[in-house]
Amino acid sequence: MKTGRNDLCPCGSGKKYKHCCLTTRDDPQQPGLAQSILDEITEAAAEQPFSTLDELNTFASQVMNQQNRSGLAEFCGLTPDQMSCMLYAPFTSPETVCFSTGMWPVTNTVVMQVFIALVEAIGESGLKATATGNLPLKFCKALAQQLREKEDENGTRLLLIGGIRSETDLEVLHCTRLVAQLAGLIRKYRGKFVLTRKCRDMLAREDYGSLYFELFMAYSTKFNWGYRDGYSEAKIVQLSFLYTLFLLAKYGDVQRSQKFYEDKFLTAFPMALEMFPEPSFSSAEEDARHCYFLRSLDRFANFFGLAELKPESQELYRRSYVIGKSALLDRFVSFW
Repeated sequence: MKTGRNDLCPCGSGKKYKHCCLTTRDDPQQPGLAQSILDEITEAAAEQPFSTLDELNTFASQVMNQQNRSGLAEFCGLTPDQMSCMLYAPFTSPETVCFSTGMWPVTNTVVMQVFIALVEAIGESGLKATATGNLPLKFCKALAQQLREKEDENGTRLLLIGGIRSETDLEVLHCTRLVAQLAGLIRKYRGKFVLTRKCRDMLAREDYGSLYFELFMAYSTKFNWGYRDGYSEAKIVQLSFLYTLFLLAKYGDVQRSQKFYEDKFLTAFPMALEMFPEPSFSSAEEDARHCYFLRSLDRFANFFGLAELKPESQELYRRSYVIGKSALLDRFVSFW
């Protein structure tokens, strides 16, 4: 199938084809990766002509492999091959990234606190769903109060504002419930939410690391991140979830501004700017930056306890934060 100009480049760079391996006449000073490879092959052929087509093909293959294994500055040292693995094979590329489901202290993460509360409420007999298919209001209100108390104690950023009239008003619970279903940990049965056998077995073994990993995989690859906000789909934000964790692992020892991570993301994936329409009250770049921060750093890395966010300003909306990695990140994921 022919690669379209606006499709992601098949080389694995994460950029659009027209900005990477497709050479354009409009910008001859910045040829794509394919053109640079062609130039190198042409120069080599001029200096020492190849006697057979097989020799030329072998040389071309070597050049392409070398390019794909060379670290790129815009990827913070990652090679195109490594970036391709992170984007398209995040859980099946042990040569690039490995995960651990050891007995790490995952139960203090926001996602696990909410999930465990949900599991305890479901129990052995199940939890009756409302007429609209949501969790019962009484449980939602009780959990909201618990989260407010914890928010006051440790400064967890959940922004629980206003009353709770249904499960959807407690967004962090609604999201966790949907992800738990996608992960195959809970399901609906005869009008009730019940625990699956897989979930019960893990709970019986107190294998919270595996439960956390199941939620992590479902949230990363099955749950639509755009469901939690009003921004455009911008799939590259979610697709690059491992790159976000790589950035945190590489630079997170020091607290850095959210702008630092936004800059790194936009440098690696400049086509993200084209995924946001130009609004009248802001700019496409502002929306791209805030969407990346909200989805990747706050509602993903922070939600799973892999990043620590501290407010740099006290504005209620569009606050700015400094960000560092958590101790859990280095235990949970390793990059090679």
